[in-house]
Amino acid sequence: MTSSAKEDIISYYDHCVSDYRLFWNLDRSFAMHAGYWDNTTKTLADALERENEILAELVNITSNDKVLDAGCGVGGSSLFLSRRYGCDTTGITISAKQVEMATLQAKNASLSCPPKFYVMDFTQTSFADESFDVIWGIESICHAENKAAFIKEAFRLLKPFGRLVVADGFQLNKNLQQNDASNMTVWLKGWGVSSLETVEIFQRELSAAGFQDINYRDITLNVMRSSKRLYWISFPALAMSKIGEWFGVRSKIQTDNIWAAYYQYLTLKKNLWQYGIFTAKKSG
Repeated sequence: MTSSAKEDIISYYDHCVSDYRLFWNLDRSFAMHAGYWDNTTKTLADALERENEILAELVNITSNDKVLDAGCGVGGSSLFLSRRYGCDTTGITISAKQVEMATLQAKNASLSCPPKFYVMDFTQTSFADESFDVIWGIESICHAENKAAFIKEAFRLLKPFGRLVVADGFQLNKNLQQNDASNMTVWLKGWGVSSLETVEIFQRELSAAGFQDINYRDITLNVMRSSKRLYWISFPALAMSKIGEWFGVRSKIQTDNIWAAYYQYLTLKKNLWQYGIFTAKKSG
């Protein structure tokens, strides 16, 4: 990623961590993803953990696996994997503040195999070839300007028979009307995302890199409740954020985050994008 793109992403997450604490259960779940709602979930905390469960089940994670959490945020998924499966988990993020927070949570969790966290770009890591059994990306790969660069790096890092799982937003059509394109831009830039890839292009890049058994699951209906929750939160939050800006206790980045919460739902309801999970394997 370019240095300017990295700076935008780091600024977004470092400025907006307070919003995640206030609106998204961050201090208890340590999760920054949408969550997965089904008949087993009753609360946001349930949905956040359920999405981790779904991804882990799809790639059959076991205690013998070495997992890379690519774009780990404050460590929620890494902590979940270490706690639930006892696997060797490493989380990487370009935000030093997130690494600090994640490392503290791992220390406080009293796990037999605590995850490790490093400041690193998941499109260009310092790990050796074939270092991991599973590479996990949950709402992080969207931040890569060049998604193919991540895919190639993931293939390099996976051991033979290794598995990849990516949960993220995917744009349905690159040729949008001007108003639709504008709404998408407000949403994406407000969350530090340059663009979404289409399902077709992402699948093509996976195949070109050498991945096999590529599967995609559209789970938009399972994240719609979270999307709608953010939409309704945005109304009082926008007023709060604007007043905060006037008094110098909130930043424009934080207000743009709230605008993004509003537009992500409008664009999702209009079928401009969808939320899905890719899985793929590296041959032996």
